[in-house]
Amino acid sequence: MQATKKLLKNAAVLIFWLLVWQIAASTANRGLILDIPTPVTTARALFRMLPEGKLLYAAAGSVCRVALGYLIAAAAGVLCALAAHRFPIFKTLTAPVLQLIRAVPVAAFIILVFLWLKEGAIPVFISFLMVFPLVWANTEAGLEAIDPLLLEMARVMELPKKDILRHIVLPAVLPPVAAALTTGLGFAWKSGVAAEVICRTGGSIGDMLWASKTSVDYDEVFAITVVIVILSVLLENALKLALRRYRRDKAK
Repeated sequence: MQATKKLLKNAAVLIFWLLVWQIAASTANRGLILDIPTPVTTARALFRMLPEGKLLYAAAGSVCRVALGYLIAAAAGVLCALAAHRFPIFKTLTAPVLQLIRAVPVAAFIILVFLWLKEGAIPVFISFLMVFPLVWANTEAGLEAIDPLLLEMARVMELPKKDILRHIVLPAVLPPVAAALTTGLGFAWKSGVAAEVICRTGGSIGDMLWASKTSVDYDEVFAITVVIVILSVLLENALKLALRRYRRDKAK
């Protein structure tokens, strides 16, 4: 019952904003030479593009690139956080690198790495950069939040390392890491697609977006943007579901 109410509420909100979009675009188009796409024209463009298969192929390619950079960043962030927590000199030496990643705009990074990487690898690298510092910082914060008295008690009681990891370390580290992974996924997706647009990565949804903009097919631009938003929501919800199932399994 609760799920049905939530679904109806979300549907009502979506319909409301589609109506706002329709009314705003219809009103604005009266004084414009080039019409702003409405929900109706956007839907027509989307259903016209889907049977061709090119959009789905490009979307799959973009998801794979972003997912690769995301997974590498998650693994590297955890490993570097462990190293920084264990070896203070490592934390000191790498602090400027993290500060640099946080300070430099995404567009600047895309242009800089264009000199050294192939266009297909740039979205992977940019997605990596967006997630890596988040996972690192949150994992390290979780490690530092572990109560040292609990660790000392576990050593005195001679608990196995696997039990220490399961009952002390993971409960402290998982919440901030999960938050970083959820937040980072949105950043990775948006920045990865942006890199595809700027670098004109072949076989990508970003390249299709640029091509449609260049040919002034703005109904297709809006349709592709809708696909980008839908994929972002699906990826985020899939990650949240996986994290909830993992927590539920660990609690058993």
